[in-house]
Amino acid sequence: MAKAAIPVLVGGARRVVRDGDPGSGFIPSPQGLMVAAARAALADCGVEAARLCERIDTVAAIRTFADTAPQFATPFGHCDNYPAFVARALGVTPRRCLYPVVGGNTPQWLVNLLAEDIRTGRSGMALIVAGEAMRTAARAMRAGRTLDWSAEEGEDPEVIGDARPGFSSHEARHGLGDPPATYALFETATAAHRGRSMAAHRRHLGRWLARFSEIAAAEPHAALPVARGADEIVAPTPDNRMIAWPYTKFMCANMFVDQSAAVLLTSTEAARELGIPGERWVWLAGSADVDDKWLVSERLDHHSAPAIHVGARAALAQAGVGVDEVDAFDLYSCFPVAVELAADALGIAPDDRRGLTLTGGLPFYGGPGNGYALHAVAAMVKRLRVRRGSVGLVSGNGWYLTKHSFGVYRSAPPAEPWARRDPACDQAVIDAQSSPRLRPEAAGEGTIETFTVVFSREGPERGIVIGRLAADGTRFLANTAPGDRAACERLMHEESIGRPVRVRQAAGRGIVELL
Repeated sequence: MAKAAIPVLVGGARRVVRDGDPGSGFIPSPQGLMVAAARAALADCGVEAARLCERIDTVAAIRTFADTAPQFATPFGHCDNYPAFVARALGVTPRRCLYPVVGGNTPQWLVNLLAEDIRTGRSGMALIVAGEAMRTAARAMRAGRTLDWSAEEGEDPEVIGDARPGFSSHEARHGLGDPPATYALFETATAAHRGRSMAAHRRHLGRWLARFSEIAAAEPHAALPVARGADEIVAPTPDNRMIAWPYTKFMCANMFVDQSAAVLLTSTEAARELGIPGERWVWLAGSADVDDKWLVSERLDHHSAPAIHVGARAALAQAGVGVDEVDAFDLYSCFPVAVELAADALGIAPDDRRGLTLTGGLPFYGGPGNGYALHAVAAMVKRLRVRRGSVGLVSGNGWYLTKHSFGVYRSAPPAEPWARRDPACDQAVIDAQSSPRLRPEAAGEGTIETFTVVFSREGPERGIVIGRLAADGTRFLANTAPGDRAACERLMHEESIGRPVRVRQAAGRGIVELL
């Protein structure tokens, strides 16, 4: 039997386009940004790029937001095969052009998947790229400008991953599926579980998000490198309006950025043969990919993340390190609760001295669609090269704390050669957990498990409630009555978790009355 190859990351790069940058006359497109990051990642390997391009047999591009949801589509044309476009621009002739499904977990998931391909000989060298130009698109549309981003490569990419939608039609009718509102449901539940009033919880969030913004302010690839104070982050203003209680704009992922990233994986044997300096190598030492209960309405509760607990600890165990031995973290940070629940699952505090982000996170560094975690991996490669033997952990999160992928990285060979964990082993732990039963046609008295209030620019628009019926403990979804702003104010400014309510059905939705 042939000896398994040892996968290693040998190159990583990130790119950002901002006002005032040299060359800001360049009008970015998603595919153009992908190519720029890919070229920089090849240059980061320290050998002639043409020699690397001869070896790349797999190119994977993270799905763009324009291809993720109709509301993010632009009138500027479409690239029908991003990985093939990048390959052609680089002069690469890959055997596989991969385009995974939606999910912020997909960059780390792809690293895990393609590293296994390299280990088993299915691939010799793989390039992963991500790019978004949503800032340029939004500005062009506001200005009435016409751009041409169309590109036809002649054949479709290979689509991989779990394509199930992240929410049900019943959830969507009640407002779940909107990311800020859905994550805010976890946020209010977490505040109550921690015994914090919402005022105290918002102060808590402001303090550690301010530290994230300070990291982004010093980060050369941040979309908005501005340090913000805790009060500035949580206080509603015309420039920082409320989005979904308790989130202001500055507390949410910033999607409107022009950013890209790329990483290159190969085997130690190929890296040695190509002359890639050993000090540039970073090893994948542990990994895991696991989903939580798929729908938000199926979760055991909304103040914990069981899949993070299972997956992150499995990845650390495979790497043979404890959480105290990790030198650097980048925990997925689309919304504050995602970070806090990940830290809690790992047994560390949000103010851990090591920090929980390398970049400043999605609200401040930038949230380039499904691709942020690739920026985290590229940043981790750079960080670990500084000190040999150091250890880092990167997490990715898709949908609504639903899909999770983890990578534990080392800048020295792990004690045991890495092999991808069978995802079914970790998934079995989650699947064995029993979810509360959802009653779609719920009516009667009950209590609130968690809630949020969604805002328009004019103010509170509607409340979203997840609750339990008193009669049998089944779960229900409901909204405040249309136009009932008083109920929205009461939800936000009174103690609402555990509050008694009455729910009725109207036009296919639950309507909640506060008692």
